[in-house]
Amino acid sequence: MKYVAIYHANLNYAFLEPHKYEQVIRASYEVILDGHLAAGPRAKFVFEASGFTIDVMAEKCPDVLAKLKAMIDSGQCEFMGAPYAHPVLANVPEEDAYWSCEFSQRAYEKHLGMRAESWWNPECTWMQYVPRAVRKAGAKYLTLDFESYMNCNDKEYAWVERNRATDIYWGGHMPWFDLDPDCKFLHRPFRDLAPGLHGFCRSDRLVGKYVGYFMGKISLEDYLANVVHWSGKEKKGATIVIADDAEYCGTTGYFYVKYYRDYSRSFSVNADAREKLDALIAGLLSIGELATFKEACEEVEPVEEPFFVEDRYAWHRTYSDCWGGTPEAKRFDPMVAELRRAYKEKYQPIVEGSHRERFLPLAEKFWFHCTNAANSDGRWPPPPAEPCEFNRQWVINEINTTRAVLAELAEATKGIPLPAPEVNDQPADTPAYGLHFTDKDVNDLPKLNFYELQHALYAAWRAFDHTQGSEKEMNRLRVLAIYNEYRRRGITKFITPKI
Repeated sequence: MKYVAIYHANLNYAFLEPHKYEQVIRASYEVILDGHLAAGPRAKFVFEASGFTIDVMAEKCPDVLAKLKAMIDSGQCEFMGAPYAHPVLANVPEEDAYWSCEFSQRAYEKHLGMRAESWWNPECTWMQYVPRAVRKAGAKYLTLDFESYMNCNDKEYAWVERNRATDIYWGGHMPWFDLDPDCKFLHRPFRDLAPGLHGFCRSDRLVGKYVGYFMGKISLEDYLANVVHWSGKEKKGATIVIADDAEYCGTTGYFYVKYYRDYSRSFSVNADAREKLDALIAGLLSIGELATFKEACEEVEPVEEPFFVEDRYAWHRTYSDCWGGTPEAKRFDPMVAELRRAYKEKYQPIVEGSHRERFLPLAEKFWFHCTNAANSDGRWPPPPAEPCEFNRQWVINEINTTRAVLAELAEATKGIPLPAPEVNDQPADTPAYGLHFTDKDVNDLPKLNFYELQHALYAAWRAFDHTQGSEKEMNRLRVLAIYNEYRRRGITKFITPKI
């Protein structure tokens, strides 16, 4: 069994103030690097960090960043990217999601000499455009959430675990389905979330134990026993055993704020972290092989099913609405939306269109600060806890800077008329569907997820209704083929249309 350990490094973290940046880098990130290096080449791991985190590491601790780069270059460490300022991707438009990922890629190019292929989706929140956005920024592999997938694809499972309350911030207290540990979706990758982008699921059944172990809540024996249990009897494929905040290895992270409202103990140093990490690595190597995320996605036989999760799902059996429903989110998000609207209506057609070469740097400056203003940690945690004043102010500063960039755009583009809008001269009875819903081949029905399959059915019906003769017959067969695909997937109790 291949085991994948992903350490999620985020210096934009809630209650992590700048005077503790170096402390966290050295007490957590450097400990992780040194521990795996000491364990030798077999101790492969994934270090994931946002562009902001890498920029701060370069400024505060260039020696630690040099260690990271050396371990990436040696192949022992796989570097995984993440959106620049840790926005929740389901709560921003696709365009914003892409730009935040692209700004991270530029930070990686600058400091690490590479662009990341594997990608972290913060909180595993989902919209159908998330894979498109990260793929556009160069990603080839994406972290996925097992519980979200099962709740959207297995009716029996979902009756037990599906969270029907979008205002519940964490679904951990709901009952757990009695799952077979050999469930293939825990151990095998998915292909073509979008063409050329593959993924692998992390699960709360495993990854939450990492925090418990480093916080002294469970023993190493209990941690390893849980890994062995979820490896199944077959012990084939791969399993993600760590996919959580790197800060908990070496500091108390956000733990005491989250569970005890003790703000004085945030990111305090745990002196025994290295000893615990050494024991954890040795324990994992004693029961399996440590592998990279890319290896799990490429070297393990994939499942045949297409990946499908409904919009707004997130990890911990909850929804992206949780991050978008806090008092701070309700305050900040409309501000950001108004700045985005002003840019897109007044300036984008000029600075990214008719005068692109002249104004693109100013356009990118807008997108940088606008996407930073979507940082999730200035909007978290929810009541009765309160966000850290520093994190709130960080978001406010980015909103104000975005507003200042709009003023620069107004001055720079003064007197330049907006280009004439494109005219859609298609007749009303055209068979064209009018909505782009997938980059996949729509005729390769087994590869379409349920969202795509439903849109394909509507598109086929529209084409059938607006064509004649042999073309109409072709579209009739397309409609029926999609109904047959539903049957193939076990959905049979429906009335076939009489066409």
